[in-house]
Amino acid sequence: MAKKKQTVNIPSLIITIVAVLLAVGAVIFLIATVSNSNRDAQGTNTEQTTVDTAYYPSSDLLQSAELAAPDLLTNNYRAYQYFTQGMSYEPEPYGNKPEDGFYTCASDTFKTFNEFSDFIRSIYTESAAAKLLSDPFGNGAVYADDNGKLGISYEFIENGRTEDNGISWENGTYTFTLTSDTECDVEITLKDKDGKDVKKKTKMINENGMWKLSEMVG
Repeated sequence: MAKKKQTVNIPSLIITIVAVLLAVGAVIFLIATVSNSNRDAQGTNTEQTTVDTAYYPSSDLLQSAELAAPDLLTNNYRAYQYFTQGMSYEPEPYGNKPEDGFYTCASDTFKTFNEFSDFIRSIYTESAAAKLLSDPFGNGAVYADDNGKLGISYEFIENGRTEDNGISWENGTYTFTLTSDTECDVEITLKDKDGKDVKKKTKMINENGMWKLSEMVG
């Protein structure tokens, strides 16, 4: 198994520059915090990599996971906010309930449901994305097509939004461990409002040649 530990300022989309892990072509932008220096699968000394003889990942596979993890976790944080706090929306005249059950979102980022769907599918596996887009919490869809625009559920606005859980993703750290050519265990360490560590676990799955998260993490 190959294990990596990274430090990421997730809400502000900043990757902390500490040690260069890879150099491919002219530009490599993935930088990480050094944890351990051990021999990698090819027997050379590589920062932050530990290898178990049970599994030897290729350098290309390790590189692809390293490059994918920061963006996936950053965008997962954004998605988590969208599905727990919602988005701003255009109210109906006189405060009426929308006839189709969905307000039109007032988002500069996602003009249509297809744009939002593409964003979600870029983060999660096909099955996880399908659930998030259709019925994430067992109460029906949170977002849908609203006459060609992105709509947000009236029921979600009224009853589905949750309070901030007080867990900070700023300067969160994560460790990922490749367990096969298609799976990677991820452990994220965050802070609660008292500054205590909160650990979250998920998986990255290599699906159709792309690393995706197996579930939304919050």
